Amino acid sequence: MKSSLLAIVSLAIGLVGAPASSQVGPPQPLPAEVLADTVDEASAAWLAAHVVADGPVTGGMRFDFPTAFYENRLFLLAESHGSAAPQRLDLDLLTHLNARIGLRDYVAEVDPVQGDQLNAYLDTGDEALLKRVFDHWTRTGAQWGNTAFEDKVRGVRALNQTLPAERRVRFIGVDSIHDWALLRTWVEARGGVLDESAWAAGGARGKAALALAALQGRASDAVGRRLTDLLRRLSADTHRETAIFETYAWAVRSGELGDRPAYGLWGMFHAMQGPVNGAAPFAARVDQSDLSSRDKVVTIAILSLDSAVQIPVPTPEGVRRLRLTDFSIDGPFVKVQGAATLRAASKPDRILIFNPAGEGSPIGNGDFMTIRTSVGQDFTLDPAIPASDYAQYIGVFRGSDWAPPRE
Repeated sequence: MKSSLLAIVSLAIGLVGAPASSQVGPPQPLPAEVLADTVDEASAAWLAAHVVADGPVTGGMRFDFPTAFYENRLFLLAESHGSAAPQRLDLDLLTHLNARIGLRDYVAEVDPVQGDQLNAYLDTGDEALLKRVFDHWTRTGAQWGNTAFEDKVRGVRALNQTLPAERRVRFIGVDSIHDWALLRTWVEARGGVLDESAWAAGGARGKAALALAALQGRASDAVGRRLTDLLRRLSADTHRETAIFETYAWAVRSGELGDRPAYGLWGMFHAMQGPVNGAAPFAARVDQSDLSSRDKVVTIAILSLDSAVQIPVPTPEGVRRLRLTDFSIDGPFVKVQGAATLRAASKPDRILIFNPAGEGSPIGNGDFMTIRTSVGQDFTLDPAIPASDYAQYIGVFRGSDWAPPRE
């Protein structure tokens, strides 16, 4: 029973990128009345007539966004982790934005030190640097520990090799600390001294305070200043979503990012531009802020049909990586409002991105974003807010394989 419970918690985190509830027991199919669905013919026709991106799940996308799309300052691709297709779309979209508007700042769901490590890999091609970042995720059972993501970072380096220096992509890590051991190594490499016993005894808040003290006077570069600001917040026990927003805000306000456009692939919850389950995600906080990127955020939510997903399942014997095919958006364990309509508008073995808004759009509030699951985490929106205010574009991929584990 213990391993079943842990599996469910892992599944729920992977589905929406938000904290899971403590459901007990193996997952059960959703009730028939929740899974029941019919195609909204008008909505399906609207979506099919408003395709802004199309391509195979293996990569090679064609993009046809409206001109206004490129005027945004923060571009977010939102996914549920564990499938390969979003990683390929991510690299294609990053390449497109780099070519179209010169975008070079990848605001990543990694911490500042991990981002710095990835940039060192981009500069040198030293595989040991890349391996160190991904080994942590593999060891801890995070879905980020997969070959599709790792190969994408290699793809970013390959892209950079074709670009002039001023257009090369850089990672800006704005997440809370993922890898405390890597942080310690980073601090000590700059001359900081950390008491070993205090470090071992401290939780996240204690480690943040120790690292902050050790970095005093030793973190004058942009990464160090951004990290120092984050550690100050974490030593006061800041909530993760607050830490993400404030670290991004620091990059904007300090001039490290400033008013340049930025892009990143994030878990679905973080990229929503309205309250989800009563909480304010990262993107919603940007919209509610005084930042220069306020009202210039665009979210593309990408959803799965007929696809496999990697689920890391902790067991007493260690983490098992499962390839599961029952977690698409039309059941039996996950149901997205309007899934049948998305299936009718999509194509096998392809990624399509639709523009659901516009004059005369039949798309209703909550469509394509409201999620019910049987694994302990629903996704409830404010019924008064249009779906296109949460995510301006909706994508569907069908026939994707999983993001394979690195083991």
